[in-house]
Amino acid sequence: MFVFIMSSALNLVLVDAKPAYLLKLQHMVNTIPYLNILFTANHGVDCLQKLQQVKTEPDVIITDLLMPEMDGMGLAAILHYARPALPIIVLSDLLSEFEIAELMDIGVKGFLSKKKLSHAVLEQAIDAVSYRKDFIDTTAFDIAQVHKAVDHFNKLPYEKNITQQLTNKELLYLQLLVTMENEEEIATCMHISVKTVQYYANNLRKKTDTSSKSALVLLAIKNRWVKIYKGYVSSHH
Repeated sequence: MFVFIMSSALNLVLVDAKPAYLLKLQHMVNTIPYLNILFTANHGVDCLQKLQQVKTEPDVIITDLLMPEMDGMGLAAILHYARPALPIIVLSDLLSEFEIAELMDIGVKGFLSKKKLSHAVLEQAIDAVSYRKDFIDTTAFDIAQVHKAVDHFNKLPYEKNITQQLTNKELLYLQLLVTMENEEEIATCMHISVKTVQYYANNLRKKTDTSSKSALVLLAIKNRWVKIYKGYVSSHH
């Protein structure tokens, strides 16, 4: 009898602000033999800090959306520019089809429901995204509506000339600008000096013809250069 044995485990990172759900997710992952939990994190900033500390690159990140400090949308956008090959699965019951389209635009591969999550669906999703395939839980999300949202999202106007001038490092800086508190935190996340952060800021203001941080942020949101999870915004107003 031939038994296939994986040569190495898939290393996962689990990110969720609720300890009880994080524990539930850990138990679920631990029932799948070829999966290994590299580390867990409580929010996006915690995840980024731990990614800098581990020597092993994760194979898949599974994250909630609604979190303090840095939400899942911001984390996904930052990883899209910083580690584009790293597959991400989002766990949420609050996602609209348009938000799925936004997340797909920044490379998120998997979309799962927290309430309807099962061992089988979790394993299918991890298997799919590890091969760079998309996975959407059809029991939770309407695929046809997602495709419509993707088409609509792709047709939204934006300033193409400026967009084409921006580098990945500048786009990463912009996302951190709307996500983090100050230049020191941005510098830490980008592994650069505060002086270099200021260089990016000045360069971007020249490229976009903006005179202030607020004007730059507004332009970035308008042109979809950055991602902000609206569920997090609405829950804090």
